Amino acid sequence: MVLFAVPAIVAVALILVPALVKALDRNAGWPLAITFLVLAGYVIAHADPILHGATETWSVTWIKGLIATPDGGSGSVEFAFRMDSLGLFFTLLALTIGAIVFIYSTRYLHRGNKIMSFYLLMTAFMLAVVLLVLADDVVMMFIGWEMVSLASFFLIARSGSGGEAGSVRTLILTFIGGLFLLAAIGIMVATTHTTRLSAIIAHPIWHEDPVRLAILATLVALAGFSKAAQIPFHFWLPEAMAADTPVSAFLHAAAVVKAGVYLLMRFSGLFQGVALWHYLLIIIGMATALMAAVFAMQKTDLKKLTAYSTVSQLGWIVATIGIGTPFALAAALVHTASHALFKSSLFMLAGVIDHQTGTRDIRRLGSIWRRMPFTFFSAVIAAASMAAVPPTFGFVSKEGMLEAFTEAPFAHAGTVVLLTVAGIGALATFLYSARYITGAFIDGPRDMSTVKEASPGLLIPAALPGVLSLPVVLVMSNVNHAVDSVVASTGVGLAQTHLKLWHGLGIPLYISVTVLVLGVVGIMMRRRISSIMEGRRLGIATGAEFISKGSTMAVRWGRRAGTLANSQSPNRHVLWIFVLICSLAIAGFMAPGRLAGLASLEPRVTGIDRATDLVALALIALPVVGIISTRSRLASIILLGVVGVGVSWMMLTLGAPDVALTNLLVEFCVVVIMMLVLRHQPRLYLREGENRTKFATALAVVIGIITFFGVFFLMGRHDKPEIAKWYLENTPDLAGGNNVVAVILVEFRAFDTLGELTVLGMAGIVIAAIIRSIPRSPLPGYGPGSTSELFRAEGSTRFPDVHKVPELAPFYSKYLRSTHLNSIPGRMTLIPVLPFIGIVSLVTFWRGHQAPGGGFLAALVAAGGLFLWYVSQPKSRKIGTDEWGYRFVGAGIITALLTGAIGYVKGSFLAPIHGHFLGQHVTTSLVFDLGVYFAVVGLIIIVINQLGGRDRPGADPVHIHTAVPKLGETTQRQSPRAQKAPGTAAPTTQPPAKPKQEASWIVPQADSALASTDEPGLPHDLTDVTTAVTAADIHRAEREAAKRRTAKKKRRKVEPSPRSVRTAAEDAPETTATDTEGEKK
Repeated sequence: MVLFAVPAIVAVALILVPALVKALDRNAGWPLAITFLVLAGYVIAHADPILHGATETWSVTWIKGLIATPDGGSGSVEFAFRMDSLGLFFTLLALTIGAIVFIYSTRYLHRGNKIMSFYLLMTAFMLAVVLLVLADDVVMMFIGWEMVSLASFFLIARSGSGGEAGSVRTLILTFIGGLFLLAAIGIMVATTHTTRLSAIIAHPIWHEDPVRLAILATLVALAGFSKAAQIPFHFWLPEAMAADTPVSAFLHAAAVVKAGVYLLMRFSGLFQGVALWHYLLIIIGMATALMAAVFAMQKTDLKKLTAYSTVSQLGWIVATIGIGTPFALAAALVHTASHALFKSSLFMLAGVIDHQTGTRDIRRLGSIWRRMPFTFFSAVIAAASMAAVPPTFGFVSKEGMLEAFTEAPFAHAGTVVLLTVAGIGALATFLYSARYITGAFIDGPRDMSTVKEASPGLLIPAALPGVLSLPVVLVMSNVNHAVDSVVASTGVGLAQTHLKLWHGLGIPLYISVTVLVLGVVGIMMRRRISSIMEGRRLGIATGAEFISKGSTMAVRWGRRAGTLANSQSPNRHVLWIFVLICSLAIAGFMAPGRLAGLASLEPRVTGIDRATDLVALALIALPVVGIISTRSRLASIILLGVVGVGVSWMMLTLGAPDVALTNLLVEFCVVVIMMLVLRHQPRLYLREGENRTKFATALAVVIGIITFFGVFFLMGRHDKPEIAKWYLENTPDLAGGNNVVAVILVEFRAFDTLGELTVLGMAGIVIAAIIRSIPRSPLPGYGPGSTSELFRAEGSTRFPDVHKVPELAPFYSKYLRSTHLNSIPGRMTLIPVLPFIGIVSLVTFWRGHQAPGGGFLAALVAAGGLFLWYVSQPKSRKIGTDEWGYRFVGAGIITALLTGAIGYVKGSFLAPIHGHFLGQHVTTSLVFDLGVYFAVVGLIIIVINQLGGRDRPGADPVHIHTAVPKLGETTQRQSPRAQKAPGTAAPTTQPPAKPKQEASWIVPQADSALASTDEPGLPHDLTDVTTAVTAADIHRAEREAAKRRTAKKKRRKVEPSPRSVRTAAEDAPETTATDTEGEKK
């Protein structure tokens, strides 16, 4: 029960985080912390049987029959959890340190400052760690491993622009480690034919193949190095210091880095005695410890100093694990606990200093130990534990590791070198620990007289773990048995631990005393050491530079490799296919004995070659010829639909009505979708050169001939394969359905269908994202984003009637009236047809288990109804809102996942449960099929709304193929007002006859046909030109129209009587068209 309770309660806490944050804001950390502490107490209360050698397990089948076994059977991937002493230790470590960090966050975080994302990701991170350390299935362990990487990436990235680079580098390096682990898991499963972690470690086959075991050890070690920040992956951890202090305290003291330590400890028993494992861990661990300690002595930022100290301390732990003896594992375990206490405290205290002083740079700090005495006291204890100063817990753990180094699997000289390096590393540890205290609290030029001590709510949780390093020494002898139990669970043997301060005289004590003496001297000379160390470049490149150079090199080589296929010309792509097919054909026919073997081919199966196949052949071949020869995009799409009909006919004659109907409906939907796409494409394809046409024709003929002979000689000469016969014979009895195709999709291969369903949903979202990123070219309509917005006056929120713009009003009226009239038959037909389509869709869905149909086919029928509704509308309309499609897709995927969870009733994910309802056979796979239905319908809604919505994609300027002169130009035809105005004469020229060409509204094609311009107020000198009308032109036209209206009002005020107008007209001299130019404008 305790094993199931831990991940379950953490998962429930994750679900409740949004409600808690909404109600409590930053104080949501309190209920979460209390939950974790109570859960830790519950685990401790039930830990006694586990510490005495018992293990608690829980499992349920996830993917049944995935792993083939040597005896012909199959194994399954399971949700398997196992709590032994090692899993118990790391679970308690994560829960307790996590709870303290959550309490600290309630005072550290500012209200409303990304509180929701913080608590969601931190709780998700807790769940990932728990899944990792309790997983007894390597697939589950890998999922937990990757969840840790993703959660740490998001927690670092949420810190703003400063965390983006660090989060990306963290993700890259930890994912590289994940690849090593995935390769190791592949070897494990292929060798042992099981995914159970405990069975893999205990399998006897490893002792029969030491080479494979050494390769596996190397892969696991590299994976552990990536999470534990060891060379060459060490630089991701300091880069992650851009994250908030609570994130650093939890991730880098008890979570991410400890995941690597857990992995190395878990496999220590399996790799005990593998020399490569021991040497790799010891050398890399001590090299990392020494290198990171030197880097820490250089840093002036308290968090980066602490981060490099974490890398150094992890190097100590990794090297100690590499020793491989039971005592060494015990020492590594004790230091893991000690490190979690003092390091989480030092991270949080750095946050306290930053919170109170506004900086954590020791060059900008001053003497604050008097102003913040409790913070200073807490930091001294935590730093003393890190520096291994007696009588702290860190001193005990460091002594244990030094003692373990005396058992190293080296010759005498090698052990001396190891102890010498360890002594230098211990001295460097003492110096950077002292630098933390002196730099933060004692040295520094800044005046800190206004600094105050932190509030208890912020200081107590930060100080508590480090301060515990003192009293825990008094009771540590009570955990000797627990330490031995944890070490024994790794499989290396019994450690017989005796934790105490005084172990007598020995090499560890001599090293410790020497380090303390030299460390005091180093403190006295700290300013001189700092002047030497600070700003000095110690390596050939920083971690960021390595990543940058690696990325640049990868891009360069990738560009070179991609040049072979990086072309917009199809010739280059087709050429590789052509060469491959020809090579295979030549190799197949020219191999010794192959040509002679053609005479002994088995005869073709009778009944599959019929004269009626020629009908399908004609339906396919003739449109293909038309597609090749036509330049019209519209014609090619129509002909392509005819090809689809021919293929569907062929499938139907071969006895596959389900597949034929699906293909036919897909062709229908694709044709409509392509029509929507064609609105944004030129009417004709570009004219191709004669040489290219000849080459493409010859290439197509050769590939066609090769394909024909390949199909003729290799297919149709064998009976159904055994798997097909098995499905046909067993499906009715096992699944209660006669439609074998549908049953395979929703029962036998339901997991594949679930993956395809997820890809389908993501494709819809990607389509929407791509289309929405294209600049808009609106169609006629009203509201924001529509064409009427172009006529809105600057600074106005009112959308005037577009017909008030004289230059464009006739085109609007013509377009809107014609579409309204043309769509009336479609709308009249829609009334009786649409309900019928809905009924057919439901019947098709219901009968899918027994006859041609199913969720996918029924969704395509419904899609036909949606397309019919769309094309019958007088203008483009969306189906509901944009969210409808996303909701349908999400509902479909969630429905399928819930159906899979229901399958656990029968012990396996997606296992179908059969029954009868009202005399009808029903199954849970019907609910799964409903998820497919929802997802496909949602995808169609997304396509219609994005490709066929009111505001369609396109780019400005909007091209209007019209004979209207450019806005602002004058025409020879004058308005009646110009003819009758006072002081003007009738025009001397007559307008030309109206051409019989037609003009159309906004179309993207430059060669679109012209529609009728027989509208009042249109100019008569129409010519076939394309005018680019931009928003500025429209605004200018509106302003000119406003000026004319204003002038009209003024003329009305001063307009004389009709008699005086006639008299003035008779007396006035004759005017020309040029004299009226200004008034016309």
